[in-house]
Amino acid sequence: MHCMHLQVYRSSEGMGIRLDSASAFAGAQISPYYDSLLVKVSASAGTHERACSRMARALIEFRIRGVKVIFFAFLRLLLAFSI
Repeated sequence: MHCMHLQVYRSSEGMGIRLDSASAFAGAQISPYYDSLLVKVSASAGTHERACSRMARALIEFRIRGVKVIFFAFLRLLLAFSI
């Protein structure tokens, strides 16, 4: 099996957004045996609605190319119903 090349990685940042990542950066070689959690994104705010809005914005701003990412669209849809 061949490694995957993380061609593009741009994360979101800003007030109330926390990223936990060890190996996600543009140019990274990702093993086919990688932990499917490339980066964990957390959002916080004074209210649930504001935290959901921040998370939705953060997910929209992410850019990842080179590895298959399947949950962004699902999470955006889920947040749309939470706001």
